[in-house]
Amino acid sequence: MKSGLEKLTEFLGRYDRFIISTHESPDGDGLGAEIAFLELLRGIGKSALIVNSDPVPEKFAFIDMDDEIFVFDDNFVFPGDPRDFALFVLDTNDLNNMGAAYGHLGGLVKDYFIIDHHEGGKDKFEANFIKAEASSVCEIMYDILEHFGFSPSFKAAQALYAGILFDTGSFRYPKTSSKTFRIIARLVEAGASPFKIYEKIYENNSLSSFELRALMLASMEIHYGGKLILMKLTPDMLKKSGAPYEEGEMNINLPLTIKGVVSSILVKSDGEGPVKVSMRTKGDYDVGEIAIENGGGGHKNASGYKSKYDFEETCRRAVSDMGKFFT
Repeated sequence: MKSGLEKLTEFLGRYDRFIISTHESPDGDGLGAEIAFLELLRGIGKSALIVNSDPVPEKFAFIDMDDEIFVFDDNFVFPGDPRDFALFVLDTNDLNNMGAAYGHLGGLVKDYFIIDHHEGGKDKFEANFIKAEASSVCEIMYDILEHFGFSPSFKAAQALYAGILFDTGSFRYPKTSSKTFRIIARLVEAGASPFKIYEKIYENNSLSSFELRALMLASMEIHYGGKLILMKLTPDMLKKSGAPYEEGEMNINLPLTIKGVVSSILVKSDGEGPVKVSMRTKGDYDVGEIAIENGGGGHKNASGYKSKYDFEETCRRAVSDMGKFFT
């Protein structure tokens, strides 16, 4: 079987113009990989642009330091004919998770290629570059740059460091490996500042986000003898606090800091799209399987999906699904 790098090299050889995109509600990993990949594609003589369905969250704005990420909204005008482009999909192997950009461009582009590290989407592993054991897509992207003989600029190094920091939970998630730290060392040597990047992501929240956290903690439900905590993020909470939706999403990990709690569920809605479920666990509790069963995906200890049900029914079902671990 061909390696991911071999498949990527062949794909690059077939086309000259590319769109780069990631999942809706983009995070540090997807955004960081996009910026580094854009630098590589232009460096090997390809034409490329980044088009996402949702804006860059404020806490990650420093990743896009040159404003190179376009947002597919009512004001966006595509520079050319999308049928002349091929598409790179980063940090998701679920095309339905890409939002409006893929909904419009997916049926027009010549072809697509996925670069990802999530366990779901096994049917896509053979034709794409999916490395489920990698800590992040930014870790994979560093390997890609190295394969093509490219040393990341300060901009790319900062973007990749931010993505790895975010997707490893500050280097504490199970997929963090010695290789992850070797890459981090090289990114620091290229100019990435651990202090400044951590500060931008984790110590730069608004006062409104602190109020939102309080509202979410007040919604807390304790299940299965204290092993599972459910929290909610509702449109009413967003309205009351004035905080952005993405800052509420960051609170999913808070319950796991409590002794005895091994699983956390966040049921969330911004009032516009579907109700969503995020799940986090410690140890051998594989929530990736639950996510896949519900049409989503992710990792063993960090996964999610979009629900077909209303908010309260989603909460009930999410707690029930986790029951197989504790009953």
